[in-house]
Amino acid sequence: MSTASAGAPKGVELGTSDTGAFSTAAAVTGLRGVSSYEGTGVPADVTAYGAQRVPAGHKVQGYESPTGDDFGTQSIIGADNRVRVDPTTSFPARATVLITRTVNGVERQHCTGWMFGASLVLTAGHCVYNQTTGWYTGQLRFYPGANGTSFPYGSCTAATLRSNTGWTTDGSADADYGGATLNCSIGNTTGWYGAYWTTASLNGTSTTVQGYPGDKAQQQWTHSDQVRESSSLRLYYDNDTVGGNSGSSVHTVRASGSSGCSGRCSLAFHAYGVGSNGHNSGPRITESRFNLVIGWR
Repeated sequence: MSTASAGAPKGVELGTSDTGAFSTAAAVTGLRGVSSYEGTGVPADVTAYGAQRVPAGHKVQGYESPTGDDFGTQSIIGADNRVRVDPTTSFPARATVLITRTVNGVERQHCTGWMFGASLVLTAGHCVYNQTTGWYTGQLRFYPGANGTSFPYGSCTAATLRSNTGWTTDGSADADYGGATLNCSIGNTTGWYGAYWTTASLNGTSTTVQGYPGDKAQQQWTHSDQVRESSSLRLYYDNDTVGGNSGSSVHTVRASGSSGCSGRCSLAFHAYGVGSNGHNSGPRITESRFNLVIGWR
């Protein structure tokens, strides 16, 4: 997929709209992806990767919804079955990223992202671009593997924010995904998630959503479920989430040697709480979306 950044502000990059359904005969039975990479572990000095050390006592204020509404507890489906991840220095916890946003000097918990390369974080589109105010340029900070008040991998900022016109122009929930190229290469030690696309139904495929819910003070929590419904551009599942989980990888675990992707393999970008069908959901990774985000690496 080509990019369409002409006229975009400095420091951002757009992919073309991709809200169409599958269009090629070759795609009907296609499956392609890249495997996860577990990285090297905790670095002795995060500055060797261009990250900034986070001083002891650093304060991040409570969650504030990037869209101004309250996704809230309606995305806990039935009993709350989330489990805390502690410590966060194993994979994929260390490749799961707390995203904060600073406005008027106040830094607040904002969203979740997932490493997808040495310097690339993927997330929901509404975590990098607001339909009313535009890009969050200069406002976001990224903390891989944050664990409450501990930040073992330091923090990085965005060199380039990324999304697609299906989200920034059309505001399509089916295209609510984006990313950021960081000013560091911390992914070389945290590792990164894999991803794959397929046009086959994913119903019944196991799913894990792991991230930073807004009710848990920068702690990382996880819950596993399965794909309940598949559409060509979106997946639906019953993983328990809260605002702040937006942007989390919706991933499955695939055995070594699996076609397309092995390890922790992303299927979608978590973006929305319970909809009319009773499930949480996020934009599905399609062939064109996979090609776009691979190009962002």
